[in-house]
This record gives sequence, C-alpha cells and structure tokens, in this order.
Amino acid sequence: MRIAIYGKGGIGKSTVASNISYALSLKGQKVLQIGCDPKADSTRSLLKGKSPVTITEYMRRTLPSKRKLEDIVYNGSNNVLCMEAGGPKPGIGCAGKGIVGMFQTLERMDYGSLGADIVIYDVLGDVVCGGFAVPMRSEHSDAIVIVTSGECMSLFAANNILKGELSFENGQGRVAGLILNRRGLEKEDEMVEEFSRATGVPIICRIGRTNLFHQAESKKCTLSELFPDSDEARSFRGLADRLTDIIKEEMVTPTPLTELQMDILCSTGKCEGRGAFNDLDEPENAHVNAPIPVMAPRRIGKGPVSAVLEGGKVMDIPVVVHGTKSCGYTMLCEVSNERMKHILDDPGALVSSGENICCTEMTSNGAVFGGAGSLKRLLEDLVTDNKIILVISTCLPGMIGDDCSKVISEVESKNPGSKILFVDANRVDSGFDAHIEVIRELTSLIDESVEPLSHYVNVIDDTFIAFNKGKNRRNLEDLLSRLDLVSGPGFLNDSSVKDVIELRKYGLAVLGDSRRDNVLVKKMLESKGVEFMDLPLPKGLIETENWISELACKTGRNDRSDSAISSIKREFENSVSRYGPDLKGKRIDIAAWSMNNDAWMAEALSACGCEVTMHSFDNEKTCEDYRAIIHAEASDLKRSVESDGHDLIIDCMGFFRGNDSIRCPETYLSHLASIELMRSVWGALMSFQDEGWRKWGERDAFGTQRIHRDGDGRPRDKGCYYSASRPDGMP
Repeated sequence: MRIAIYGKGGIGKSTVASNISYALSLKGQKVLQIGCDPKADSTRSLLKGKSPVTITEYMRRTLPSKRKLEDIVYNGSNNVLCMEAGGPKPGIGCAGKGIVGMFQTLERMDYGSLGADIVIYDVLGDVVCGGFAVPMRSEHSDAIVIVTSGECMSLFAANNILKGELSFENGQGRVAGLILNRRGLEKEDEMVEEFSRATGVPIICRIGRTNLFHQAESKKCTLSELFPDSDEARSFRGLADRLTDIIKEEMVTPTPLTELQMDILCSTGKCEGRGAFNDLDEPENAHVNAPIPVMAPRRIGKGPVSAVLEGGKVMDIPVVVHGTKSCGYTMLCEVSNERMKHILDDPGALVSSGENICCTEMTSNGAVFGGAGSLKRLLEDLVTDNKIILVISTCLPGMIGDDCSKVISEVESKNPGSKILFVDANRVDSGFDAHIEVIRELTSLIDESVEPLSHYVNVIDDTFIAFNKGKNRRNLEDLLSRLDLVSGPGFLNDSSVKDVIELRKYGLAVLGDSRRDNVLVKKMLESKGVEFMDLPLPKGLIETENWISELACKTGRNDRSDSAISSIKREFENSVSRYGPDLKGKRIDIAAWSMNNDAWMAEALSACGCEVTMHSFDNEKTCEDYRAIIHAEASDLKRSVESDGHDLIIDCMGFFRGNDSIRCPETYLSHLASIELMRSVWGALMSFQDEGWRKWGERDAFGTQRIHRDGDGRPRDKGCYYSASRPDGMP
C-alpha cells in the first residue's frame, strides 16, 4: 500500500507522516517513508536528527553501475525505513525534475525488494509542477491524504491539490481523506467540515494543537514514541488502525471548489452545494470566430532553434547551444536541412556547414543540480582559441534557472580581450523573435570607424530564406551591373565574422522586404551608421524602375539610370509581345496571403492581357488592371477560387493541387521575375493536358510519324514538354 501525503507548506505534513509511519510500525507493518522535499527533513524525527544521504546527491556522485539500495536506506525508530529525495541547492536546478529522477533511480535499483508493506510519500507543500505531482500518479501511489487546518491558505492549498488529483483520476477514487491538524482557530472544525462536505472528501483524523509536538521535536523524536499515552498519539494509532480499511473501501473522487466558491467559504464559512470546479470547462471565449488568417511569418525555426540557425550563419564564431545533447543534435539537423536547401537553390553560394555549432550536452544530473558547470567548462575550452563566442540558452536551462550571464562574466574576466555574446532564447517576447536577438548581439561587433565603399550594395534581411531561393540573387546582380555596382555578402547571410565587423564597408544597404523583423534590423544597423535605401528590393516592373532611380541617385550614378530603365522596359515589353497573344483573355486567379507581396504577378499578367483576379485576406494594394476579392476565411477563399471559372490558378498558399494550378514562383526579384512568370504561365496553358507526350514517335495507320505541335503551330521537340505542376516550364 502506497500513500502520498500532501498539504500546504508548514502545515505539519512531515510531523504527521512520521507519526503515521511510527504508528503503523507498532502494528507490525514494515513501513518505508520517503521524503519528497529538497529540505530533506521529513525523516529527522524518525532518525533521531540524523541527516541521511539524499537520493539526488547519491545520483550525482555515484555511477549507475555502482549504486546500491542499502546506501540510501536508513533504519529509523521501530525499524521504519527512511529515505530522502533531496534536491538541488536553493535557487539552482529543478527540484521537480529531481523527484522524477528519484523514482526512475529507485525503480532501477528495485526498491520493491525492500519488502515494505506500506510506503509513505511526504511531498513538498503543494502541487507546484508536474515533478511534484509524480507521487500522486497511480503507478506510484494508491491513496492521497491531505493535511490541512482551518486557515484559508491551507484550505486553498488543499483545494489546489484536489484539482491536481483530477488530472490523474482513473474513475475509481484515489483520495483517502483529510487530516485536520488544528491551529486553535475559532470555528476551525466547522470551516474544515464545510470544506469536506463541499468537496466530498472525509475528515479521517483530527489532531489537537499541543506543545507536545514541540517537545518531541526538540528531543529529535516523534510524539507517538515520546508521549505514547497522549491523545494525539492515540489519534495516530486510531488512524493507523483504520487506514487500510479506508483505502480499500472508502476512497473518493473529489469535487474541488471554484475560486469563487473558495472566496465565499473563507469569507462566510459556508459553501452552497458541492464543488463546481471542472478542469474540462472551456473558457467563455472558446467558441468565438477565428481571426482572419494572415500570412505565416517567414522564419528559420522557432525559439532557440531560430537563434541557432541564425547564429550558425557566421561560420567562424563558435555557437554554444546550452542544453541537452538531444536538443543540440536536433538543432544541428535543422541547420543541415536549411543549408542543404540553400545549396540546392544556389550551388555556388557560400554556405555554412554548421561545424561551428557545439553543445554543452546537459545530462539529467544537470537538469536537477543546474547546468552552469557544463557551460563554464565548454567556454573555458573554447575561449583559448576563439575571442568571440555566441551562447544560446535553450528551454531546460531557462526552466531550472541557470545563471548563464554570471558564468559568461566569470569566463570573460579570466580571459581579457574575449567577447562572449549571450542570447536567452526563452526570454524573447515571441518564440519567433529569438533570431532577432542573435542579430542584436552580432551588431555589437560592427566597427563604426570603417568607411563605406561606393561600389557596393548590401542586402539586409533577417532570414534570407526567400532571397536565397530561385534566381533572386542573379536577378539582383543583373540590376546592379547596369549601374556598375556589385552586391555585398549580405547581413545576416552566411558569412564570416570579418564581414560582420566590416559591415559598413559594403556601402549602401537595402532591405530584402518591409516585414516587421527587417524594420527592426534596419533600426539596429542605422544606429551603427549604416545608410539605407528608402525602398526595399523591387518586385515587378514598376517597383524595379523606381528602385533603379533611387539607387542611381543614392550612389551618384544618375547618368546611367535612364539607359538602365530603358533596357528594363524594353526587355519587359519584348516578353509581353512574345507571350501576350497567347495569354490575352486567359482568366488567371492568384491566391495570395497578401496583395502587397504578390501584386507584381497581377501586374505582369495584366500587361499580357490576362483577366486577373487576386484572392487575399487584405486590401493593402489594389489596381484598376485586375479584380481583387477580399475573404474573411481561408475556406471562403478556396471555395471562391474553385468556382471562379479560371484557366489557371497561381497558388501562393498551398491550397490547390490540380492540373489547373501552379505554385507561387520562388523568383520574385525585379522585372526578370515578371518575365519568367509570363513564360511559366504560357508554358502551363499551352501544354497538352492529355499526356500527349506518351504518343511521341508513334506512327499513324499510313506509317507517317506524328508530329505534335505547340499552340502556335510550331513542332514540339520530343525531348521537351510542359507541365502544369512546374512553374518554370520553358519553351
């Protein structure tokens, strides 16, 4: 039989538990009492004041292969077996994790071999977290007993424990009852009796307030042993006599009180009806209409993952992941996946391998006792060869309260000239903003004395996810070459620490787009003296013309802007002439998260004479050349597009999978993206939809080889075909 004893801190749980254990031992029961409190004082009165080696301390200093049960089990008064879970130092580590580790260790050491008839768990004050609720679970305890008094805070704690018990309720009732440990308050019994009635949990024992407890404690002994003839000792023995029967026959499923009911009980001493708390209740606003969907933010992971992916781009700075080995491995896999995508999109790009990412590899002991030591050891190893280090703290150090800043300060003070950047990924306002904190730290490295060079233009983007896809980089280089300019390495794209320090050298900066995160990065860099263009990278013809004009003005190349813009217009118009006759009158639906981001597609296709309809959730940008439909919900948008009588869908949302749709193009930069879009749409619309390629080379009944022709009558090359599922189909 296993009993978990809970109650408010200071209510007398350890005193009650020790006296119950002693009383049960007098009945010939073999009792094991396990203290589940970091203070490790549950069994002091049974051990005559002796401080046992705690299980968590034993776990920390003893290898698993050398652990023996007898090292942590102590014989107390009347042969009551005693163990203490213990925990980390105050303010360090996670005591709840220590409780979990204790049970795992005891199970591996087969503590059932002790042959105890009854196991008593004396648990820390309240159900403060999942770790301290472990003794409450059915696999560890058969019954729950709550010690309380008539004080309001004690009853609040008891009610909270009952709420926690519902999480582990199996429908058979697991609460044995309340033990009233009186404080001598007026109408104390009546208050607890009312609480008992409302919750359905009986009072199974009443302990009077007496100075005998203090006398026994000063003698480092239980009251039941020192004063066996006292009323209190008789109460404990009476409970011991009844406890087995109670657990077998009278266990209850509680009905905890709501917060309002508890307030009324404490203020009036009465509670109407039974407890009305239900942890399955939904909030009042649970069924309000869902908000209008918005475009998912472009990001490189969430929380610590995004921070590691961002920091890993600076290839010659060690990035220390402070967390478990599995956490570090998972993040390294994310880095590898992201880099592989980059290589596939741009084989010639400079791409970080992720070899600069390492991990403190916190263990379960670190989770219990704190992981600051493992962080310090790794930093001391790295700082000898690296003057700049980036530390990113993951979830676990944040939960157990590791003081990473203190460790970093100590290492820096012992290594003059070193600079250790620190990002606590758990403390950002949003899980998606952790990578911005990495950028904030890296901007502290920028040398403000570096003078900019006039022939550079540097792209600034918080992720570079979109920019590194398709032909965007090549399109940018094409635009810059028209003004005799070159692009810098980008911030923060895969680069070296030198590129970061000398960021100002790469001249005029331009945002990848105007998203919120990019605007934040812009403000950081402007404080370092970096000059920005007003316009972000352009999409479509009109934006490209305006962008070239501003760029020429900013860089003193006005003499080249007219010829550059003329050539851009000429290339665009030639493509319209090439594809317009076939596309004229075609009905194109564009499903886009944001019109502002994707209006360039409508611009290009409208120029070809297409009847374009944009379906979106916002109306940031509209034009007379195309129709715009604003939807409140994604389902409405999908239904509207499917019933619109289109020839082709350009799907920027991932909603459509038919042969009549193509994906949103990955290349979006400049008028060249518009030209490529025209070609892709033309290829999709002009291709055979009946899989005619299967008949290439066949001969008809007269022995003549069939020649398949395109929509304009030209013979189709047998080695080339167009697919509606391929946005870059080329003639």
